[in-house]
Amino acid sequence: MKYFLWPLLALLFIPTVYAADAEVTALKDKLRQDVPEMQIQSLKPVGDSGLYEAVIDDRIFYLTKDGDYLIQGNVLALASRENITQQRQLEIKQAVLARQPESDLIVFAPENPDYMLTVFTDVDCGYCRKLHEQIAEYNDQGIGIRYMAFPRAGADSESATKLEQVWCAEDRQQAMTDAKANRDINGKVCEDNPVLAQFDTGRRLGVEGTPALFLNNGQMLPGYVPPAKLREILDEYASLAP
Repeated sequence: MKYFLWPLLALLFIPTVYAADAEVTALKDKLRQDVPEMQIQSLKPVGDSGLYEAVIDDRIFYLTKDGDYLIQGNVLALASRENITQQRQLEIKQAVLARQPESDLIVFAPENPDYMLTVFTDVDCGYCRKLHEQIAEYNDQGIGIRYMAFPRAGADSESATKLEQVWCAEDRQQAMTDAKANRDINGKVCEDNPVLAQFDTGRRLGVEGTPALFLNNGQMLPGYVPPAKLREILDEYASLAP
């Protein structure tokens, strides 16, 4: 008899799904009418809380069911003590980093790295230079580095121009090494370089200073970490992963 229950249970579930979809559609329609400039990447209910999670420009906000209030902040599930917002932020950051074209990154990595980190860097940052001086040691520890640009002084700064010259160089790796050694690379700035786009991506990910190290799961380690210590940290994160 139990096999005959599955179609019934499925039929009972379908109206609930349709109702939730209809509510999301109605809320999206209202927002398009009231706030047409709001570009929502995704919208979904937060359990039965009456709140809706809205991802806007890779940031998490919450909307009331009537669409009249937009809330920014952390949502905690009291029963499980889980920070729902924090976990979703990691998922979004992970997705943002994963969709970066490999051709737009400057990569220093061993042949078969145990870990790959995305590092937002600036050529005029002291600790960025220190990190790069030890790039071979990071590689020896099984750690690969994928550089993205983050000119701390802003998009119109001299540092931004240097980074653009690095990304436009024929040999980006050598240009990065020369720039961080304070050697003049005499480079040109090409129109299709990704520096400003990467700078904007870094700000959306919460980068405020350099170097900013991102694990594959979206977790950020702010600041310089020596090679051996970084390997310890990465091994510890890996041991805690489900």
